[in-house]
Amino acid sequence: MAALAIAIAMGMGVGTIAAEDDPDDELHSIIDRTDPENASSVQVETVQEWATDEQLEQLNESQRDRVGEWLEDTPEIEDDGPANYTVAIDSETYITDWEFRDGQFVVDIYAENPTTVTMAESADWEEGEGEYRTMREDLDEGENVVYVPTFAGEDDGVALSFATELSMQEERGPYISTGTEAAEDPFRHFGGTSGLFSGVAMTTLLAAVGGWYVVRTEETGVNKA
Repeated sequence: MAALAIAIAMGMGVGTIAAEDDPDDELHSIIDRTDPENASSVQVETVQEWATDEQLEQLNESQRDRVGEWLEDTPEIEDDGPANYTVAIDSETYITDWEFRDGQFVVDIYAENPTTVTMAESADWEEGEGEYRTMREDLDEGENVVYVPTFAGEDDGVALSFATELSMQEERGPYISTGTEAAEDPFRHFGGTSGLFSGVAMTTLLAAVGGWYVVRTEETGVNKA
């Protein structure tokens, strides 16, 4: 299937959008739509892993040559990414550590290449209006530290989302979050879970006492004005 797709793309010289349910279909799109010198490490690794002898035998000579030439012209993959990271913004940019203190995020970001990251705040806001922080930061190759002040209150859970041009191409949307009481206790506006259910218990008890009193009054035939 993938070999046929690559052959068609090479013969017609057109790009094809990869099918979501068949990862192999993206191979012909990579080769046909991406200049080898501009290919990302993920794209190069995808083609390298596919280009086994068995797969290449399904192509004709000119098609095999094109795959080989494309791989020869790609940049050498260097394993210089961080050994450990919290979350990947894209295949070349990683959050290695972060913390939230004094109303701001402090984020350590490792970038394999210079890039620009856009960040946006979101919080556990009440109904109404307000404002949130959005920032763009130019990252150098290597380690970077980014400071992002927020408008979140002390009791708000707050998150920070990240996007780069490459992350948009890769269709990913990473975020970091301090968490929120809402996730742990959705009834916090009613005094918390314990407050809500103690109120329900009290209401049930009063209803039972009231019912008993009505029945008792009817049985004794005593009515007071």
